[in-house]
Amino acid sequence: MRTLSDVRDCLRSALSDAVDAGVVSKNIAKSIKLPQRRKRRRPRWTTEEARKFLESARQDSDPLYAAYVLVIVMGMRRGEVLGLPLDAVDFTEHQLWVEHQLQRVRGQLLHRQTKTEASDDSLPMIAIVATALRLRLTKRQEDQLVATTEGSWQDSGLVFTTRYGTPIEPRNFLRSWNTRCRKAGVRRITLHAGRRTCGSLLADLDVHPRVAMRILRHAQMSVTMEIYTEVSDESVRQALKRLEQSLDG
Repeated sequence: MRTLSDVRDCLRSALSDAVDAGVVSKNIAKSIKLPQRRKRRRPRWTTEEARKFLESARQDSDPLYAAYVLVIVMGMRRGEVLGLPLDAVDFTEHQLWVEHQLQRVRGQLLHRQTKTEASDDSLPMIAIVATALRLRLTKRQEDQLVATTEGSWQDSGLVFTTRYGTPIEPRNFLRSWNTRCRKAGVRRITLHAGRRTCGSLLADLDVHPRVAMRILRHAQMSVTMEIYTEVSDESVRQALKRLEQSLDG
């Protein structure tokens, strides 16, 4: 669908130039309408599945446990998690600053600002997040001590690193996520679906959409409402059970 849209836009632009040049009298490409794209309903975790996933990572002392917490509890994107600088974590003010991302672009691993100003924000650090990040930073210090002794530490200034201090490859983070899904015994969903699970759980808790929009740092309310209007399977199940009970009574 994206390819068709690009072709149409290119054709419209070319014909607009042709109209301006007097080659043709009308830009017929302006009337071209593309078929509506059907959006797949992507699976999200229930509260119990999310709890099992995080509990499994915590019990196994998974070095990426804090990263998983940031995805599911704070709704952070993969690049934002992996690109989180050390000075973005403020335990004194209990704030987490989300302003950077780590991405591999054209073969290069780039640490840069987030795409839009709407993505930049500071979020309150609740207890589970602060505890997870303290564990992560303690592990980082241990890794740094060992690697420095061996002469192999390369400080990237990031919260989440390899045991040598270098940035974590986004693809490796995805592999670790999938492995943790299997170990936790929960459905395997994408990292992006993990972020959207945060939105779904907020909706189930009747959190106001404006608050959810701030947490998820969406640029448009319509994106937040897309998540809010997708009713969870559990909500549907409970509604059908109530209907069943009313008919039986």
